[in-house]
Amino acid sequence: MALAFQSCGEYQKAYKSKDATVKYQKAMQLYAKKDYAKSVVLLEQLKDIYRRTDSLEVTYYHIAMCYFKLEDYTYASMFFKDYTDNFSKTPRTLECAYLGLYCDYMGIGPLDLDQSDTKNVIDAMQTFTNYYPDSPYTQKCNEHIDDMRHRLQQKEYERVVQYYNMGEYKSVVTAARNSIKMYPDIQQREELEFLTVKSQYLYAKNSIEAKRLERFQEVLVNFEDYKYNNAKNSEHYAEALRMFEDSKVQIKKLKENL
Repeated sequence: MALAFQSCGEYQKAYKSKDATVKYQKAMQLYAKKDYAKSVVLLEQLKDIYRRTDSLEVTYYHIAMCYFKLEDYTYASMFFKDYTDNFSKTPRTLECAYLGLYCDYMGIGPLDLDQSDTKNVIDAMQTFTNYYPDSPYTQKCNEHIDDMRHRLQQKEYERVVQYYNMGEYKSVVTAARNSIKMYPDIQQREELEFLTVKSQYLYAKNSIEAKRLERFQEVLVNFEDYKYNNAKNSEHYAEALRMFEDSKVQIKKLKENL
């Protein structure tokens, strides 16, 4: 308890001190002990004291690292980016440039939220890897980009499934095609191509008589696209073929009644 009170007293003394050296030494001592919450308070004070000196560079770096260690990625990103803007030619510049992007990556919200920030982070990381292709952070950036692309693909897939579950079959066809166009390597590509067949088929079946012929004919087109891209042993091939054959029967009947 005595040590705790002593430590607390030393911190308060440094906090109230007007001596930058006292604040700096205590801030670094707290940082070394991984007490980032207290360290960053003193460092923030120093930021307002120092002016364009080597000490300011060190202060900015450790402020950013404190927020990073505290998992406050919004503030960490801001300070890492401020660091790279203000100290562009130091041994730590590249590290801070990467960590700023990494914080943005870590700060991306869950899939049910808007993912426009994800696209921006992908673009920024791609720019970083293009500019520093041989940096020690390039592989990590590529891994982050792959993960973010997977997230976006998953969101697109879930949107298609949601339309399907709501019975919005016309929207399913459009959304599935757009998803495949944007992400040709999407993991659920076969299923999405199948859903263009099934949704068009259900859309045709639930249409008024005057619209059914045209819409069943579209099922045939969608099946041919599915068939072109997927083997006969694909998961949904048999079901897609059944709807294709039934659509031909329906088209024949509809034409006979014209």
